[in-house]
Amino acid sequence: MLSEIKESLNVNPYLTDDIKENILELVTIFNNQFPSVDLNNLVARLKTLKIEKGSKFVIKGLSKYNPIENKICIALSQLKDDTDCKHIMMRELLNVISASDTFTGFNNDHKYEALNIGYTEILANLLVGNESINEYENEVISAGLMLNLIGTDNVFNAYFKNDINIILNV
Repeated sequence: MLSEIKESLNVNPYLTDDIKENILELVTIFNNQFPSVDLNNLVARLKTLKIEKGSKFVIKGLSKYNPIENKICIALSQLKDDTDCKHIMMRELLNVISASDTFTGFNNDHKYEALNIGYTEILANLLVGNESINEYENEVISAGLMLNLIGTDNVFNAYFKNDINIILNV
């Protein structure tokens, strides 16, 4: 699967070679930790993924992935010297991996946005850590409570299968 990821990155005209290398490194970390997750969606999306400068007035936080436009926006003016860019990029790659046509993770009707953000942040912390301040602390706490109540496997499956009903049925 990693060879397919590399091929998709190679045909992407919007990303620099350095960014392609960084993405491949992060996807390798993800794939080693979660080999059961289907990455076919990621393979398709990486061919046209764009990373652009975004405005702090449009983006809540430092970054945001738009699955409709297949674009990661980063509020460069908000980045500080101690910002953990590896963590931010992993978080947004998790959004790309879990993206459907119009949403990421299990946030299909935006009722569960805070839980979705919190769980994405938990996964990013697990995979690459976070050397800076957590911008979604409340969401992480809420998602952590959900994991304890519902079970890690149920939330994991709901997130990567884009199916909030897995959580609701529990």
